[in-house]
Amino acid sequence: MAAFNEELVFKALYETFPDPVIIIDAERIIRSANNAALHQFGYPAEDFIGKSVRLIYANDAEYDKRLKNRAAKVDETAPRSSNYLYVRRDGSTFSGHLRTTPLIDDQGEELALIGIIRDISDLTEAVSEREKASRMLNAALEAMPEGFAIFDRHERLVVYNRAYQAICGPAGPALKPGITAEEILLLARQGGHYPDAIPGTREGDEWIASRLRDFRHPDGKPKIYRYADDRWLRVENIRTRDGNTVVARVDVTDLKRAELALERQRQELQHKNEALDQFTATVSHDLKAPLRHISIFSEMIEDDIKTGEPNELAENARHLRDSVRRMNRVVDSLLDYAQIAHRITDWTQVKLGDVVSETLAMLASDARAANATFEVGALPDVEGDPELLRRLVQNLVGNAIKYRHADRSPVIRINGSVSDHTVELVVEDNGIGIDPRFATRIFEVFQRLHKDETVYGGTGIGLALAKRIAESHDGSICLDTTFREGARFIVLLPRRLRKTK
Repeated sequence: MAAFNEELVFKALYETFPDPVIIIDAERIIRSANNAALHQFGYPAEDFIGKSVRLIYANDAEYDKRLKNRAAKVDETAPRSSNYLYVRRDGSTFSGHLRTTPLIDDQGEELALIGIIRDISDLTEAVSEREKASRMLNAALEAMPEGFAIFDRHERLVVYNRAYQAICGPAGPALKPGITAEEILLLARQGGHYPDAIPGTREGDEWIASRLRDFRHPDGKPKIYRYADDRWLRVENIRTRDGNTVVARVDVTDLKRAELALERQRQELQHKNEALDQFTATVSHDLKAPLRHISIFSEMIEDDIKTGEPNELAENARHLRDSVRRMNRVVDSLLDYAQIAHRITDWTQVKLGDVVSETLAMLASDARAANATFEVGALPDVEGDPELLRRLVQNLVGNAIKYRHADRSPVIRINGSVSDHTVELVVEDNGIGIDPRFATRIFEVFQRLHKDETVYGGTGIGLALAKRIAESHDGSICLDTTFREGARFIVLLPRRLRKTK
C-alpha cells in the first residue's frame, strides 16, 4: 500500500476548494491562488501570481480599509467586519467576505497569510433590498395621517408612527419600544387627555378598564371615544395570528361633530313639531276661549248701544278688555315657548350662584310682598346659556312665591351639587305642594291645576318653559314626588356640554 501523502491531499483540497483561496507573503504579494480564485477574478495564473494584492480591491478606499483592519488586528472571522468590495479583471465588482489564517514559523514570525474570499453579492443585495423596503415602509408609515402602531404579545410597543405619537397627547413624548399599552393609557389619562377618564374617579377607572379589555380582546368593531380639546377618536384594534396587536387611531372629529349637529337638528325639529302640536291644541282651546268671550261681550256692548241701556256697558267693556289681555298673555307665552328651541346660541361657563343672585334681585318686590325668605346653599358652575338658565330659575322661584301656603310665610331653599359629570340644582318650598298624580302633567304647555286666576294667576307656561330650557341643555327637570312639605323640583344638567362647533 502506498504511503499517505499529506502534501498531495492538501494540494487536492486547495485546488478543488469552491471558494477563492489566495496566499500572500509578508510584502502583500500574491504567491499562490487556487483555480476558484483565478476563475473568480478572471486572471490567468501568470498575470495574477506575483502581483500586489491591491490588484483585487475595487479602489484605494477598500484597500486602505483592509490595511487598517489588518493593523488593528480585527477579528476577520466575524461577519461584516471583514467585508470588502473586490474587482475582477473585466472591471466588474462584487462584495466578498474575507477570512484569513496566518502561517507562522518556529520563531513565531508570520511567513504568509491564507485568505479565503466568499462571494456575498447576493446576500448583500438581499440585505440592501430589505433595508430599502424597510425605509419605504417607514416612509409610508410616517406619511399616514392615521395613528398606527404594533404591540407584541406582551402588550409592549414595537413600532409606531408620528401620527400615533401625536394622538397619544401627553403620553407621546414618553413613547418608545417596550412601553406597554396600559402605561400609555395611564400617562395620557394623567395628562388630562381623556375627559371621560378623570383620575381618581370610579368612572374614570372603569373607562380605562374598558379600553384595556377592548385592546386585549378586540371584537373587530371600531370604537369612538372623546379626547382632549373636544375632539373624537376612532379606535380599532386587530389581533394577529402570532399574538401581536395592530392598532389604528383616526381623528373623526369632523364626522362626529356633523353627526352631533345632525342629532341636535333632529331634536330641535322634534321640539318644534311638539311646539306646533301644542300650538294647534292651544289654538283650539286656550285661544278660542278668550275669542269667544270677546265675541260675546262685543255683541252685548253692541246690544247695549242699540237699546240705549248703558247700565251694563262699562261691565261688559271690562270683561272685553280682560279677555283681550288674557289672549295677549297666552300668545306671548306661546311665542316664548316656541322660540326656546332656536335661542340656544350663547354657550359659556355659567356660575349658578350668580344666576340665582340675579334672579332673587329681579323677584325682590314679589318676595317682599309675600314675606318670603331664601336659603341658598353652594352652587356649582355649569356650561350653558346664562339667560335661559336665569329664566329657568326665575320660573321655579316665581312659582314657589306664587303658590305659597296661606298659613305660613314662604321659605324657599336653593341648593346644588355635582355628581360625576352631572350638576344637580334643587329648588324647594313650603308652599301648597303638588299632587304626585300630576307630576308629569304640570310640565305640559298651558296646564294649570288651579283654574281660578284671581287666586293664582298665570298662563300655565312656566314649568313647560323650564322643562324646555333644561332639555335644550341636554338635561332634565322633575318633581320630587317623595317631598311632602311643599314642592321640590330637581334639575339635572351636564357639567360640560358636548356641543358641536
